Amino acid sequence: MSTSLVAVDLATRYSAAGWLSADGAVLGEWDSWQVTESEFIRATCLPWTSAMFDAPDVLLVEDLPHRLPFSGQVKGTCRLQGRIVQAMASAGAAEAVVFVPPAVWRKAFVGLERGTGPEAVTAVAQRCGYLPPDLTGRLRGDKGEKAVARKVATDYCAAFLIAAWAVTAHRTHGTYDIAGTSRYTTGDKP
Repeated sequence: MSTSLVAVDLATRYSAAGWLSADGAVLGEWDSWQVTESEFIRATCLPWTSAMFDAPDVLLVEDLPHRLPFSGQVKGTCRLQGRIVQAMASAGAAEAVVFVPPAVWRKAFVGLERGTGPEAVTAVAQRCGYLPPDLTGRLRGDKGEKAVARKVATDYCAAFLIAAWAVTAHRTHGTYDIAGTSRYTTGDKP
């Protein structure tokens, strides 16, 4: 049985991650708002790079949906995926990275059918017993920060739901390698 996992709802501007136990309890969570990209990546990979922790089984990274045009946002997200894989490879844990397309994890939840948008994850996460962290203490009064806080809250909810999907998938199938997911490999294996 698995010990724990980390799931990341990944986007170019703001991302959030959650570390869950095998029974679905939140062990930790963090986001990229008001930190550098490098700090977010370091926090995401910390469970594999620090001797203080038993490494989780997998790092589930939300993959880009198929058929997206290669825009600036898509390029930025691809580069961020690459930086995460590079950091995991440096820690000797690249094989722990599993890419999960939104369509794969979202179809496991009622209310997240195709076209429901990013805000739908909040209601679904609440039905699963999850509430995102209160981010109001981080508001500095800048214009638009309340909207950013709402967006980051949806990222936390999505990261939780990705992890919850993975916990259920592992219980059901005995693996995180479900149809539609892809595990990062270096190509060094035969």
